[in-house]
Amino acid sequence: MILSPTPTTHYNHQHRLPFEWAAVVRMKGESNYTVFVLANGHSYLSSKSLCVYQPHLPAGFVRVHKGCVVNREFVVRINPYTKGLLMQDGSTVEVARRRWREVVEVVAS
Repeated sequence: MILSPTPTTHYNHQHRLPFEWAAVVRMKGESNYTVFVLANGHSYLSSKSLCVYQPHLPAGFVRVHKGCVVNREFVVRINPYTKGLLMQDGSTVEVARRRWREVVEVVAS
């Protein structure tokens, strides 16, 4: 298993995740925690908040609302009527109305 390094400025040690960024379908902020939902169906809970990870995300990740970041590689369909994204794992993620235009541009490209 390859560990994915995440440099953080708030801590004086290297924080490592037990998966690659490419395996992340979406990240959900849960108060001061982050839940990583992976392509294999598993989820991983981190004790760091979403804002710690956001500056270090690779290209292809887009923040769809305050508490959620999605990987555009796993977006199956954009639903303009419900302002949501259908993900490869079957879940639906709502997009904030102020971020809708940006999300559609990133996902459609």
